[in-house]
Amino acid sequence: MRETLTNEQAVAMLPEGDDIHTFRTGSGIMLGADWRRADILAAIDKHGAEKAGPMAAGMNHGLVVTDDRGPLFIATA
Repeated sequence: MRETLTNEQAVAMLPEGDDIHTFRTGSGIMLGADWRRADILAAIDKHGAEKAGPMAAGMNHGLVVTDDRGPLFIATA
Protein backbone atom coordinates (compact mmCIF):
# COMPACT_ATOMS: atom_id res chain seq x y z
CA MET A 1 0.00 0.00 0.00
CA ARG A 2 1.37 3.42 -0.97
CA GLU A 3 1.85 5.98 1.79
CA THR A 4 1.99 9.62 0.74
CA LEU A 5 3.98 11.92 3.02
CA THR A 6 3.65 15.61 3.72
CA ASN A 7 6.65 17.68 2.68
CA GLU A 8 7.50 18.13 6.36
CA GLN A 9 7.42 14.36 7.00
CA ALA A 10 9.62 13.69 3.98
CA VAL A 11 12.18 16.35 4.90
CA ALA A 12 12.35 15.00 8.47
CA MET A 13 13.44 11.61 7.06
CA LEU A 14 16.45 13.00 5.16
CA PRO A 15 19.96 12.41 6.48
CA GLU A 16 22.28 15.25 7.49
CA GLY A 17 24.57 16.82 4.92
CA ASP A 18 24.55 18.80 1.71
CA ASP A 19 24.74 15.73 -0.55
CA ILE A 20 22.23 12.87 -0.31
CA HIS A 21 22.51 9.53 -2.09
CA THR A 22 19.78 8.50 -4.51
CA PHE A 23 19.21 5.73 -7.02
CA ARG A 24 16.98 4.89 -9.94
CA THR A 25 16.29 1.54 -11.53
CA GLY A 26 15.62 0.73 -15.12
CA SER A 27 16.42 -1.78 -17.84
CA GLY A 28 17.75 -4.22 -15.27
CA ILE A 29 20.31 -1.83 -13.75
CA MET A 30 20.48 0.37 -10.69
CA LEU A 31 22.10 3.78 -11.08
CA GLY A 32 23.15 5.67 -7.95
CA ALA A 33 24.11 9.32 -7.64
CA ASP A 34 24.46 11.98 -4.98
CA TRP A 35 22.03 14.88 -5.24
CA ARG A 36 22.37 18.27 -3.58
CA ARG A 37 19.98 18.70 -0.66
CA ALA A 38 18.44 21.79 -2.30
CA ASP A 39 17.63 19.78 -5.45
CA ILE A 40 15.98 17.03 -3.41
CA LEU A 41 13.92 19.60 -1.49
CA ALA A 42 12.82 21.14 -4.81
CA ALA A 43 11.83 17.69 -6.15
CA ILE A 44 9.79 16.97 -3.02
CA ASP A 45 8.07 20.34 -3.34
CA LYS A 46 7.29 19.79 -7.02
CA HIS A 47 6.33 16.10 -7.09
CA GLY A 48 5.54 15.10 -3.49
CA ALA A 49 7.04 12.09 -1.74
CA GLU A 50 6.00 8.66 -0.56
CA LYS A 51 7.48 6.04 1.71
CA ALA A 52 9.49 3.60 -0.35
CA GLY A 53 8.73 -0.11 -0.34
CA PRO A 54 10.52 -2.64 1.85
CA MET A 55 13.33 -3.41 -0.61
CA ALA A 56 14.45 0.24 -1.02
CA ALA A 57 13.82 0.99 2.67
CA GLY A 58 15.99 -2.01 3.55
CA MET A 59 18.77 -0.31 1.57
CA ASN A 60 18.27 2.88 3.67
CA HIS A 61 16.48 4.67 0.80
CA GLY A 62 13.09 5.05 2.47
CA LEU A 63 11.75 7.95 0.38
CA VAL A 64 10.62 7.93 -3.21
CA VAL A 65 9.78 10.86 -5.47
CA THR A 66 8.24 10.08 -8.84
CA ASP A 67 9.22 12.70 -11.40
CA ASP A 68 9.16 12.81 -15.20
CA ARG A 69 11.97 10.19 -15.30
CA GLY A 70 10.23 7.77 -12.92
CA PRO A 71 10.90 6.82 -9.30
CA LEU A 72 13.87 8.38 -7.53
CA PHE A 73 14.74 6.56 -4.31
CA ILE A 74 16.30 8.85 -1.69
CA ALA A 75 18.52 7.92 1.25
CA THR A 76 16.98 8.34 4.69
CA ALA A 77 18.42 8.75 8.15
